[in-house]
Amino acid sequence: MEISRPHPPPPARRPWKAVAAAALGVAVVVVAVTVPTVLCRSAGGCAGAGGASEGLARLEEELDVTNRSLVEAREQRDGCREELGVLEGKASELKQALAEVTRLEEENKELRTEVSRQQEQLEQEQSRREELQQQNQALQEQLQDTRSQQTSGNGDKPSGLLPFLFFLLLLGLLLRK
Repeated sequence: MEISRPHPPPPARRPWKAVAAAALGVAVVVVAVTVPTVLCRSAGGCAGAGGASEGLARLEEELDVTNRSLVEAREQRDGCREELGVLEGKASELKQALAEVTRLEEENKELRTEVSRQQEQLEQEQSRREELQQQNQALQEQLQDTRSQQTSGNGDKPSGLLPFLFFLLLLGLLLRK
């Protein structure tokens, strides 16, 4: 069984970059509005004192909005960094798990090869045992026939075959163990 390796994840979205870009844009707008007002004041005044204080109040409100946006953007950026850290940790864990699975697959393959080799060896030993049992059975039958001929009164002297058969019987019994 082969485990397919997952495709690498798509590049992580970086919403904090978008938030930072938006905050930078707001800051540019605030500077663009503030600079003419400051220049107007330093040049000796603008159109009416009431207009300047209204413009200043409006700029302060916009600055407050911008500051709140910047704080929110920083919080979002920090949250994104935390999430990125968690995701990197999980990716590291997954890499380790994948390495472990690969190692176990290799080990499993080696074990299967060893089991196959031992199975083949067992079959050879069983075949050899069956052959020895058949030889032993044949020798026992020959020995039995020889004994029955001797006891039946043939009167013949036992030939040299009997000790040889007895030797083969003992040899077969020893090999069987």
